[in-house]
Amino acid sequence: MSENEFITIVKRNNQRIYLIALSYTQNSTDAEDIMQNVFMKLWKHGKPFENDEHIDKWLTTVCINESKDYIKNPFRKRNVPIDEAINTAVFDKAGNIDLFRAVMSLPTKERTIIHLFYYEDMSISDISRVLKIKESSVKTRLFRARKKMKVLLGDEWINE
Repeated sequence: MSENEFITIVKRNNQRIYLIALSYTQNSTDAEDIMQNVFMKLWKHGKPFENDEHIDKWLTTVCINESKDYIKNPFRKRNVPIDEAINTAVFDKAGNIDLFRAVMSLPTKERTIIHLFYYEDMSISDISRVLKIKESSVKTRLFRARKKMKVLLGDEWINE
């Protein structure tokens, strides 16, 4: 992979990877560290990718694995307010900040499913494969998360 290709991939995926990491860590500094680790792995990755979709899925999987490893680390920061992350994330509408806060208030397992399903447009089978859990577990977590989002956001939450 050339330096220009790498820069293009980073520019296309940096916000997305940051938000996935943030959904796990709930800390902007930790999310940035994870994002950096993910892109370092991409730079060192020696095998060619089939297409942009393959790269995006690979980055998502690596980010999820890095995030899981990071939150298991006993030396990481804890209990950092999520509001600091809102300042660094880009929202296209003001209402998305409330949605972001609601998603971030969910337990990690449900928050991850919501993020991958709605923000990354991943199918249930793709989520199952990336998280290495059964499809029925993905469906259950998605159902529970939607139910909680409805309680948190009321009529503003569109349940699909």
